[in-house]
Amino acid sequence: MSAVEPLSPAQLSAWDDAQTPPVAELVAPQVWAIPVPIPAGTIPHTLCYALFGGDGVHLIDPGWGHPDGIRALEAGLASAGAALADVRTVIATHFHPDHLGAAAELRERCGARVVFSRVEQQVLHTETSAEATDISAYRETLRGWGVPEPRWDELIASFGRPSLVASGSPDLAVDDGDVLDLSGHRLHVLATPGHTEGHICLIDEERGLLYSGDHVLPRIYSGVGIGVLPGSDALHDYFHSLDRLAPYDEFVVLPGHEFRFRGLAARRAQVAAHHLRRTREVAALADELGDAPVWDYARRLTWTAGWSGMSGFWLHSALRQTAMHRDYARTASARARLGAAPPA
Repeated sequence: MSAVEPLSPAQLSAWDDAQTPPVAELVAPQVWAIPVPIPAGTIPHTLCYALFGGDGVHLIDPGWGHPDGIRALEAGLASAGAALADVRTVIATHFHPDHLGAAAELRERCGARVVFSRVEQQVLHTETSAEATDISAYRETLRGWGVPEPRWDELIASFGRPSLVASGSPDLAVDDGDVLDLSGHRLHVLATPGHTEGHICLIDEERGLLYSGDHVLPRIYSGVGIGVLPGSDALHDYFHSLDRLAPYDEFVVLPGHEFRFRGLAARRAQVAAHHLRRTREVAALADELGDAPVWDYARRLTWTAGWSGMSGFWLHSALRQTAMHRDYARTASARARLGAAPPA
């Protein structure tokens, strides 16, 4: 199994120095990478991919719908010899605002067709519904998790933040196995639920490219279950989605962030081990804690910032992760994976 091999010195050095890489970099025949800034947060930019064809330009993950982002797209396309008016298609691997956010403006300004998965359309509707911000229901969740009442206010304040993506529909909803023919770019749609339930990767077999969105990144471990439908098992889905990428282990990976790379087999193994480490930690507490609430499990786990440093959104995230791993640890799928994988 080969190690992860960065393929763009410019993207790698920019990422390591917390800088922006070149406005456009040719990464494959007729494929350019354009960094699009993220207005807030710890990740500085999204990598948008511009696919040039005889009928215009097709974008994968156009970035945040912010004036700085649109200007970055314009500058990147100009550097590659095109204009915003040339954009014909906008594809989003998933609904998060740093991937889908600019799609609505591009549709309005350029008449671009917006494409994302049919499942993600359902997820987006769920995530932006009134039920998604129902405070009374969230209070019951906190009660079920066993959260001490003095901590409720900070969690409710975090939970009540407005959605950053407005509800909407694609012009074309795609399913697993569909093929997008984009004037010289034949992209196979591969459903890869886990990060979100409707996340997709796109496979260009002719060029040996895998557009991975946030499913697999070269260094960052993407979160799991950040947008799912009721009753989902996001961890089970995520591990299965990692397995589905095995036929493309020799492809060049074009991720949504950081830098393009080879070594997908090695990275898939690292990512699986990372998430199974948490499942293993939760499972090790099960004999002692049994059906104890999520709070009791979470405060016994290892957290980068330490349990005492958890507050607001990060506390909510920790509790949600713990609930997800506790539920998954009880499944046959988890037992099989934990038995097969050495402790990480």
